[in-house]
Amino acid sequence: MSTPLPKVVIEEAEFAGRRARAQEAAKARGLDALLVCSRGGGPVDRYADIMYLANFYTSFPYTPDLAPHWTGRAHSFLVLPVGDPGLLVADIPYLDGVAMPRERIEVTDNVIESVIAALGRFGLSRARVGLVGDDVLPVGMARMIQAALPEMRLEPADDVVGTMRMIKSPAEIQRLRAAAKIGSRMIEAMMKAAEPGASHGDVMAAGLQVVVPAGGALYNSFMASGTGGDSPTLIRSTFPTWRSETPLKKGMWLRVGLSGVLDGYVFDVSRSKAIGPATNHQIDAFETAIATVQEGIKATRVGTTAGAVAETGLRRQEAMGYPLGGVFSGLGHGLGLGWDKPWLVMGDKTELKPNMVLNYERTVSRDGYVGDFEETILLTEEGTELLTDAQQRFW
Repeated sequence: MSTPLPKVVIEEAEFAGRRARAQEAAKARGLDALLVCSRGGGPVDRYADIMYLANFYTSFPYTPDLAPHWTGRAHSFLVLPVGDPGLLVADIPYLDGVAMPRERIEVTDNVIESVIAALGRFGLSRARVGLVGDDVLPVGMARMIQAALPEMRLEPADDVVGTMRMIKSPAEIQRLRAAAKIGSRMIEAMMKAAEPGASHGDVMAAGLQVVVPAGGALYNSFMASGTGGDSPTLIRSTFPTWRSETPLKKGMWLRVGLSGVLDGYVFDVSRSKAIGPATNHQIDAFETAIATVQEGIKATRVGTTAGAVAETGLRRQEAMGYPLGGVFSGLGHGLGLGWDKPWLVMGDKTELKPNMVLNYERTVSRDGYVGDFEETILLTEEGTELLTDAQQRFW
């Protein structure tokens, strides 16, 4: 692929409809408005809610506040009163494709001051305002808003937009399908590059040669290699995860968990491989990861719960002799403009519904042998559709 893939268009009317539904949900819980905060700055993290409601992302990097010159850089806000079109406060003037009327966008270096002024203009200085982006708004910025508007009640409201984001529109499904294809081609290229003598960086570079020309971006890549048995070894790096200089050798296993975005929508896929001929112990770990994920997918249907699906898959893992644990205790999660609800964890009562896009992932480990496998599906009334189509076995 030498040129970016064509972008799936999401019409402005869809964004307007999302804002209207968010306002109705806010009104239903007695809120006077929503204040939505997202972060951009180049990283692929925490941009989702503003992009979902207004199709805006700020590429300006995070810069500590230096009042009166600038505040809130790398952050964007949507002030959305009930019954009013609202105002998008942006820190860059690049507005092509933004799904808000131009007169409803304010571009400023002093983002927080502009948000405070907008809240006042909309008559919200003594109102109940739901905050969407509770984990995104820095404490210092929140203090500035509360100090300027001490009688305004700022209440957590992440679930207002989070609940909406669980169910994907046809256009979102198209974007997620395209993202899954790119993720699949990316991990196949990485597995092909994983040969004796290659470093983790070499493997990562092969994947970047796929995603970058396609117009996508890397989110993260969990990479590790090693050997099992009586004297197991583990080779990995934390920052970046492909920094290890130890080359791959025959007899090792390799696992790659890969995530990235295409047009804002996330792909998430993982695979395992033996370096050289696969041993029975390696294959057992690889197959356990596959079986665990596939058991969860098999149990997925409209009307069941996220917790029931998680329990079905995880019990299969235990039955195959691999203990639960690791860096993620669930079986997966929703997928969209980020890690969406529902979370596939035991005990979760969320009912699965049509047009959810769900990602199933499992890393298993025993005696130093590691297996990793991950797939993404679309849930429909008829069943499940596999969106990832990467080769499943490399042995």
